Amino acid sequence: MKKGLVFLAGIGLALGPPALGQERIEEADLPRIVEEDVINFFNDPATIHFTGRARIPTTRVVVGDVAALGGPFTIAGEVDGDLVVVNGDLVFETGGVVTGRVLVVGGRVFGEDVADIGADLRIFDQPLRYVQRGDRIAAAGRREDREGYGPDFPWGDARFTVKSGQNYNRTEGLPVMFGPSFRTAGRNPLRLDLLGIWRTDMGFELNEDAFGYHLRAEQALGGRNSIFIGGTVYSVVDPIEDWGITNLEASLATFILHTDFRDYYERRGWSVFGEVEFPYTPVELRVEYFDEDHDFMPVASPWSITKNDDPWRRQPLVAEGRARFLEGTVVVDTRNDRGDPSDGWLARASVRSGLGGDLFIPAHLVSADGPPETIEPQEFDTDFLTGFLDARRYLRINPGASLNIRAVAGGALNDTPLPPQLQHTIGGVGSLPGHASFGQDCGARDVSRVYDHPMEDGIIRSEVFPSYGCDRFVLFQAEFRGHLFMDWSPGWDEEGDPWDDDWNWYPDIDFSPNWAAFFNAGRAWNIGDDDIDTIMDVGVGIFFGDLGIYFAYPLTEDENGDRDGNFFIRLSRRF
Repeated sequence: MKKGLVFLAGIGLALGPPALGQERIEEADLPRIVEEDVINFFNDPATIHFTGRARIPTTRVVVGDVAALGGPFTIAGEVDGDLVVVNGDLVFETGGVVTGRVLVVGGRVFGEDVADIGADLRIFDQPLRYVQRGDRIAAAGRREDREGYGPDFPWGDARFTVKSGQNYNRTEGLPVMFGPSFRTAGRNPLRLDLLGIWRTDMGFELNEDAFGYHLRAEQALGGRNSIFIGGTVYSVVDPIEDWGITNLEASLATFILHTDFRDYYERRGWSVFGEVEFPYTPVELRVEYFDEDHDFMPVASPWSITKNDDPWRRQPLVAEGRARFLEGTVVVDTRNDRGDPSDGWLARASVRSGLGGDLFIPAHLVSADGPPETIEPQEFDTDFLTGFLDARRYLRINPGASLNIRAVAGGALNDTPLPPQLQHTIGGVGSLPGHASFGQDCGARDVSRVYDHPMEDGIIRSEVFPSYGCDRFVLFQAEFRGHLFMDWSPGWDEEGDPWDDDWNWYPDIDFSPNWAAFFNAGRAWNIGDDDIDTIMDVGVGIFFGDLGIYFAYPLTEDENGDRDGNFFIRLSRRF
């Protein structure tokens, strides 16, 4: 049987029997059975592919089934077969012909009145969320996909979810999120997530130290799943910085190696937001207002497989109190594959403007030994202005090699010094792996202080660092990736990993090895610093999908005059 007819049979099951002659059918939501058939249709070796802006001229006849990814896809000539357009517009010019059926997912159709369509025309407003691996695509999961278990109802669905929070860490142990989630049906669904957070290292006592929460409401607008408004109410523990390594890597390093690469603080408050995902473009825009209280998080005593009796690394002090700010974020993503890109751009830019509040470093002691010497509270200006930019360019050299470049910068955009929880550091596996973690932190970890932190069960005395890092930083990374021309595949069929549909928490391991050579350079500084050193390193690695084994060597000396190399393992791409 012709595979186009198999594909159309699946659509018929989802939408009912086909009509006689041409019929235009429009739907808002994309049924899962149609999503699966679109992917199978696209991945069929016999399908003819077009990507991006494309046009079939009047003198051309394309014989066979056609799949167009992106768009617009313009037909002035003829397609002798079935046509599927994914996440793009279909434009007919006068005399344009499609002899088979036409399916448009995540796009619009123009000029059908001057075209000749041999069978049904079906249009789904909802875009297909996918990842691209070479000439194939795979489902990337839907924005409305529901975690947890529960029944479906005519008005929508309800789920009860139990999942891990940000990452296993030395202040909470494993944060476990639990609670119900609801989603209404229709073109503009409402989502409600009512999740509690159990901080496992705090025990089972019902108090605000052991339990947090994250309540979220999101309303879709416009009927195209591209405009959203909503709000959150929360009490969460967040990393001060999380852009260097993944949550999985942070969790395993803490649990197995007794090494927590991140520092943390507590946020309690609320926010409201608006988000736009511009249809048929790679641009997303989000604006969010926050009103929250910040608090220090003392080191707890979570269990680790190794070095369990050793003390954990100290936490930095943070500026406590109330903060109000407005944040805007723009994302541009033209990568050909979000999981393993070899071509395209990814740029994330955000600006945060302080709108008042009352933030201060609390009073603390110089040392626990000898007569007490108190350092008085330090107040911070809450009219700060900060920015963060992460821009990446992926350049495909040939089918087995690519050059990837990344520039990251962040910090104060004016002359207002930042509170510790808004500061930055560089150095370590996530940025410059040839240098020590927090290698440039503007002296924040040169001395130790003592802080008596009030909690519900009493005062907890902690040794702390007086700050986190620097007011500003810049980082440049370049990486050349190549293939080793060996195939150690265990023999899975062309559909790939047999567990891929059921598990997505573990790293993607490819048994065909690749290699990488990289260079990194960066600096971090405080406002007013004049003498700033740039630190650099180089390295090489071999990786199997997400699993990589690397060696990095510093090109510049550390503060002790040493230049020692570093072997390390990553469970994700460096960037």
